[in-house]
Parts: sequence; structure tokens; C-alpha cells
Amino acid sequence: NFYANEEEREKEESLNKYWDIFVDYVMESPNLSDALNQMFTSAGVNSNDIDDLVKDIISKSEEKIGKTFKEIKMKYPNINEDDAIIICSYTCESKNPNFSPYRLLNTNMVSKNRKHGVQNISKYLFILLKSLRKLKRYYPDSKNKYLYRCIRHKVNLLIDPKDKTLVPYIEGNTKTFWGFTSTSPNIKMSYSFLGKQEEMKSGTRFTLAGNVWGYDITLFNYYDEEEVLLEPERKFIIDEAKPEVNEIIDIRCEILETPLVLFENSEPDSITIRY
Repeated sequence: NFYANEEEREKEESLNKYWDIFVDYVMESPNLSDALNQMFTSAGVNSNDIDDLVKDIISKSEEKIGKTFKEIKMKYPNINEDDAIIICSYTCESKNPNFSPYRLLNTNMVSKNRKHGVQNISKYLFILLKSLRKLKRYYPDSKNKYLYRCIRHKVNLLIDPKDKTLVPYIEGNTKTFWGFTSTSPNIKMSYSFLGKQEEMKSGTRFTLAGNVWGYDITLFNYYDEEEVLLEPERKFIIDEAKPEVNEIIDIRCEILETPLVLFENSEPDSITIRY
């Protein structure tokens, strides 16, 4: 949903507007346990269940990274094991899927009261960005020219007569992915997010081109999915919007050059590492 109805809200306030929320983290970065605790508490998880959920996510992440860290280190020399575990935790499903880190993080980042939402997940957002920015950026190449993103929601191709402020997915319109965006260079893999059974696949496919880059977190992914994760607030212009064929809408778009969140105001060696 956060790439459809919620994403269409007019939220021009960037995370950079809320730098005061993150200032203290520059001097003393939160740990993963504290970050998850803050996020689960804000989500209304019963206090008796929080420790169990935190331990479950961390345990899954440690298990996965324990198997792949040597390979990760060869590919990304600047990464340490704690960073790898943080990145992996983003891909894990919680015992209660509604409280999975990626779901809570992005839901809060597109909430109606964005500052309140960001406060709810500020620790986790900070350490995830800090860890991701130690990775070399992934850019599509001549072999894999695009990144693909599939969602089960069918985006709006027409102006909504009930709410004309919603920007439809029409050629020439500019929109924004406000949260983190999971993509893949493997189009077949991206289609798996439209449903497990071929005959039941339904939704929207985004084909991303232009100034598109992200972080290849395949080695960190708990479920071994071929995933490239895009940072928040990536603006894009719609090049083509094809009506649904076989229950799938095809949106071709060009990612635009947009400022990094929490970058220009941050201190060296905090979350500004870039390559």
C-alpha cells in the first residue's frame, strides 16, 4: 500500500527537515536491539512480547550473516559484521508479519504525520542508512539495463473524482518513492511479489531507468532474494503508463537526480559514507 495510496499524498517535507531528531545519534549511534525496541514499542507491541520479537529478528539475522559474511567481506571490505546484521534484519519477517522491520519502517515513513512517523523509527532508520552507505552502489549495466519493482496494488491511472489532489500515474507526471524501495535486476524474481501462483498474479510492475542506483543486498537477504534496495525519497517521472494486461499494469519511469536524505547536514563518518 505504501507505494500506492499513501505514496500519493502531498508530502513535500523531506527527512532532512527533521535533522534535529537524528543529531544525538551522530555522536552515539544506537544499536540494533535499541532500534528494534523503539520501533516495536511505537507500533503498540505488547511490552511482554517485545523482547521475544527483538531476539527473534536478531537471531535470524546473525544466523544468515554467519553463513555469508566471508563472501560479503570479500565484496564489501568496508562492512563489518554488525552492519551486515543490521542490513539483514531489514529483510527478515517477524513472527507477526505486521511487525516486520521493513513494513514498520516504511509505513511510518509515509504516515500522514510524517514527523511523528519518523520519530517512531528514527533509530532504525539511522543505523540502516549508516550501514547501507558502506556498500558500493549498484548501477544497472549493459546486461541488466533496468531495475524492476512489482507490487500487488494496481496504481491509479486516472484522476480520482473523489480526490483530485491525488496525482495519477500518467505520462509526464512526477512522483516520489517516499520509503525504501525494494527492486531487482531480475524481472522474473520481481514477479514473485505479485503472487505465488501464476494465474493469480495481479498488480503493478515498475521498470526503473535513468539515474537509478541502489545497494545490492542479495548476500544480506534472509530469503536469498536477488534484491537491490533504493534509498528513500527517490523522485521519478513517468515515461509510459500502460493499462493492465493480464491483470498487471506496466509503469515505465525514469529516476531523477534527487538529494540524499540525512546527508548534507550530517557529520563525517556518521552516515555520509559514499562511493
